[in-house]
Order: sequence, then structure tokens, then C-alpha cells
Amino acid sequence: MIIKNYEIGELQSFLFNLILKGKESRMRTRFIKLLEDQIELLKVERQQLINDYALKDENGEIVTETKEIHNKEEEIVLFQCEEAEKEAQMQIMLMMNEDFIMEETADKIEMLTILQSIILNCDLEFTGNKAVLYDRFCEIFEEIELLND
Repeated sequence: MIIKNYEIGELQSFLFNLILKGKESRMRTRFIKLLEDQIELLKVERQQLINDYALKDENGEIVTETKEIHNKEEEIVLFQCEEAEKEAQMQIMLMMNEDFIMEETADKIEMLTILQSIILNCDLEFTGNKAVLYDRFCEIFEEIELLND
């Protein structure tokens, strides 16, 4: 199964909000756990990229400043120059566009089969952006090879 890193959060949210019970719910929970593991890895790698490009003080700590964004104070990482900030953003964008490949191994067949059925047979109605996302989720699960054998 191949999904772009930037799609993982949306898929996780979509699955999390489905009303399921029994085995379907348990398989969804297992699958969401796998997605959460990837999300955590992405957070670590994103932070490493920021660390690589951020402005550091004399102790090697990242320099931040507090700014008000949308009426909320937030800590913003500072960069040595605009080019460093743009490079960090580009590297993060490249990482988010990478494929997350979940191997379709024997221990995942049942889970993936059930998730495929849940998604492809979902009887909810979608419009706008949610319809586009749902279509993409269907494409991802239709491409699972092990399940089509």
C-alpha cells in the first residue's frame, strides 16, 4: 500500500471518525496505530530538518521568538537567513511528498482486507474537498495488490 506522507493525517482522521464496531473497529484501530507511528517519525524528521537549518544561540539551542498569529501567541523558529528558511521549507515539502509504503505482509492481510471493504463500501455522502479526499482513499485501497490475488 502506497500513500503520500501528507495524506496520512487526513486518512487517519477519516477512519477515526467512522462509526464502526466489533472486528471492523479493532482493525481500524490497528491500522490507525500504524499511521500514528509514521506520523511520529515524520515529526521527528521534520524537527531534525528544522534543527539543521535553524539559527542557534551560543549554546547550540534553536533561537525562537514569540509572534501573534491569528490572535494566538506562538513560538516561531528563527533562521540565519531567508535562504536557510526556504531550504528548510523545501526539504520538509519534499519529505511530505515522499511515499509511505506499508508492506502488504501476511500479518496485515486481514486488517487491510477489512479496511479496504470499509472504505470502498462506505455509504456516506461527500461533497467538495471531502469528496476528493474520499476518492483518493478509494484509489489507495484499490491498488492494494495482495488483496486482489
